[in-house]
Amino acid sequence: MLKTIMVAVDGSEHAKKAARLAGDFAGRYEAELVIAHVLVNRKIPDSLRRMAEIEHLVEPEPPKSLGPGILSTAPEDDLDAKIIAALGEKIMGDAEVIAREAGARKVSKMALTGEPADALLEEAKRVNADLVVMGTRGMGDLGALLLGSVSHKVIQLAECPVTVVK
Repeated sequence: MLKTIMVAVDGSEHAKKAARLAGDFAGRYEAELVIAHVLVNRKIPDSLRRMAEIEHLVEPEPPKSLGPGILSTAPEDDLDAKIIAALGEKIMGDAEVIAREAGARKVSKMALTGEPADALLEEAKRVNADLVVMGTRGMGDLGALLLGSVSHKVIQLAECPVTVVK
């Protein structure tokens, strides 16, 4: 019997399919669905930063005055962290909509940090997942969360069954 299902998402098409399948399973078995997303800690490409601003996921940081005639922009690391968190929330929100449309009723979201496979394995254990659902490949540099090697590691080390969606 499935009581708790965890789906790993990164915004890729494979992850969206995984959210749909996990939502269907959760609805059929009246299971809780945990949507997990791993936040990466790295420099954000300018194109992704601009997209986040255009989509109003984050507000552009105005230059700060360091004194008469001297302007400084906010540290890029701070803005990158805001963008990563905002994109993570959007990815999980989109996955929640997909999962609910597929039948899931009890849904929670969890943003994780760290090495993706390890973070997902720890979360699956923490929530006592009966099943993990994930895509075969992630989004590379745009999402960079679930690569083929991540799904492979989760399959090998998870303490519960893992369904990989193509």
